[in-house]
Amino acid sequence: MSRFPSFWIALLVAYGGALAAAQEARPPFDPKRPPERELEMTTLGSFTLAAVGDCIISHPLTPLLAGDRDFAFVVDILRAADATFGNFENSAIDFRRFEGFPHRTPGDWALVASPEVADDLKRMGFDLFSRANNHAMDWGFEGMRETSRHLDEAGLVHAGVGESRAQARAPRYLETPRGRIAIVSMASTYRQGADALPPSSQAPGRPGLSPVRTTRTTVVPPDIFDALRKIQERIEAAKDESLREKPPSEEKAPSEISLFGEKFRSGERLGSDYAIHPVDRQEILKSIRIGKQNADFLLATIHAHQTDVATGAPGNFLPELAHAAIDAGADAFVGHGVHKLGPIEIYKGRPIFYSLANFFWSDIQEPMPADHFEEHWDLLKEVFGDPLKATDADLAALLNARGFSDEKVFQTVVAVSRFEGGKLAELRLYPVDLGYGRTLTQSGVPRLASPEMGRQILERLRTQSRPYGTSIAVEGNVGVVRP
Repeated sequence: MSRFPSFWIALLVAYGGALAAAQEARPPFDPKRPPERELEMTTLGSFTLAAVGDCIISHPLTPLLAGDRDFAFVVDILRAADATFGNFENSAIDFRRFEGFPHRTPGDWALVASPEVADDLKRMGFDLFSRANNHAMDWGFEGMRETSRHLDEAGLVHAGVGESRAQARAPRYLETPRGRIAIVSMASTYRQGADALPPSSQAPGRPGLSPVRTTRTTVVPPDIFDALRKIQERIEAAKDESLREKPPSEEKAPSEISLFGEKFRSGERLGSDYAIHPVDRQEILKSIRIGKQNADFLLATIHAHQTDVATGAPGNFLPELAHAAIDAGADAFVGHGVHKLGPIEIYKGRPIFYSLANFFWSDIQEPMPADHFEEHWDLLKEVFGDPLKATDADLAALLNARGFSDEKVFQTVVAVSRFEGGKLAELRLYPVDLGYGRTLTQSGVPRLASPEMGRQILERLRTQSRPYGTSIAVEGNVGVVRP
């Protein structure tokens, strides 16, 4: 029997080696379609994004435009942008047909708007809304779904809630003449059970919002930490008799304790340290990446109440998350939730707004569920004698007086970012007055601020933003940033 000649064996071995080497040298992606290119901003020409904060609106407002010049001026800014964004912190439902129930968070309100506000917001120039916030589930899953239906029918693109966590995380898209705009919405502040869940084993998933779970450790000076540790030991001893006669431990004192449901750590100065759940961080950044791969521009947005306990600055997880979002493909990062303006940062030619405060701040919240009245029964009895005399507006006025009697809550800006060549070219900040002290039907409507109030707003914003390396010039009644 003849054998295969060794010459041919050697030739085949050499050919196989050359083929393997060629395959190893071949790039995994098509060189004409490099993946990093898909993360570039590719909007056509000069692209403008107008961004505002929380939109807590209860009734249509466009009928006011004809007789309200300052409100009309602000709406013209929204309409002039290529894309306009806000945080829809509400539920749009029709109680004549609503089949759901209130699910108010204890200690908070159940916000509600008439369904007509969806079309009204569209007429004002809005295009994009975030939905992940602590009021998204005030009226349960049914309220979430009905709100989605009204926004869809109005032609408004919205993200941040869904029938599963994957849907809540998913980017949503707006088609414009300048290109496709994507939005990814998330919230680090929400009531327990409002976050969407994926299925697990035989357990189904759950509708809800896109969560960013955080854990907070309060950092306190050593003397305060020692005092807290002694309180903890006294409480533990009171609960367990065996600890009362226990001799002092020779073990090294702990560097971190838990007390009254809060974590404390010893440090040089008072502050707050936040950590993001790693799964949430990974999933959010993946949603941003895929959203940008399929769009020319991506907006990442978060609803966050977390601040530093000592300074009131944004929680320390926010700058890290904002930077990571931009590294993953976001072209702008907008925060909201804190009801006052926060600092502005420019990172790699992209704007970061840590808090755009309120934009609509409707004091008309009707109806309120029964448990909201019962929670404040003693307060209503103190003021009215008979709590049943109080109306929804009476209760709202009492609670506003306790938590929102500050003109800064009624001051904000419209931020208009102009992008050219894949980077921010100019940022214009238009100061807005929400009418602190006006009647219920007039308060909370965004109007151009007076020159005096405008200077106050812009000077405060300039002071807040300076530590982040942002220089804001005041030109007339407008703040201007030119990177």
